[in-house]
Amino acid sequence: MLRTRRRLLQAVGIWPAVRVLRGARKEFWEGKAPAAWSDEEKQILLAQSPWARQGVVRFDVEKKSKPYQGVARPGGDVPGARPGDRPGGMVSVPMGEKPPPVPSTDMGQGIQFRVLARWETAKPVRLAGGPELPEGTERFYVIRLRGMPLLPPPKGKEAEGGVNANQGLLESIQQGSRLERKDGSAIPCAHLLTGSGESATEILLFFERGTNPITVGEGAVTLESRFGPFHLSIKFPLKEMTYQGTLAL
Repeated sequence: MLRTRRRLLQAVGIWPAVRVLRGARKEFWEGKAPAAWSDEEKQILLAQSPWARQGVVRFDVEKKSKPYQGVARPGGDVPGARPGDRPGGMVSVPMGEKPPPVPSTDMGQGIQFRVLARWETAKPVRLAGGPELPEGTERFYVIRLRGMPLLPPPKGKEAEGGVNANQGLLESIQQGSRLERKDGSAIPCAHLLTGSGESATEILLFFERGTNPITVGEGAVTLESRFGPFHLSIKFPLKEMTYQGTLAL
């Protein structure tokens, strides 16, 4: 009994040290060259990393969300914007990835959709093989949303020349999406692009970097998106989003 107790006490004493070591462990992208990243490591970076976080779109019929005001409409020199391609100027672009699993709507408290938010313009994401982005995205932060509550595209003859069934919802997402910052200011979504084919439920959100870019000292930024009765909120700790000593967004 005494020997067993001694072992338990030793284990209790060692456990905090083990936790400290794990917390100090470097991630593979900090200690390995991109050329040495395995396919599995690349998938981890693209789906489970500081640049790719899971969130939940929540639905509450009793809450009526109002879209943010003063958000620019698609067009002009925004990458990929070709007014006239779709009603309202919305554009579809191939995303190059398989769509996420069909979200479950049986989540207990109301309807919920699991969403992946990923910073496509972050250097580690590009090095890990993120899908190609439209030209001219240098002045934007671009975040991809996968698993949004959008209707799948029609098949067969219904798809020919049909109106985008998600048009109204997409406009609402653009107007109601922003990056919240520590100082209380926010960067509104300047433009969005939708996927096509199997990636039709994916969205690219474009946020102007502007003259006051996000810095590590802000601590975190939060992606807030309110559209109709839906709400998505995902927090990104900026200290974890550094690559080779520099904030990578």
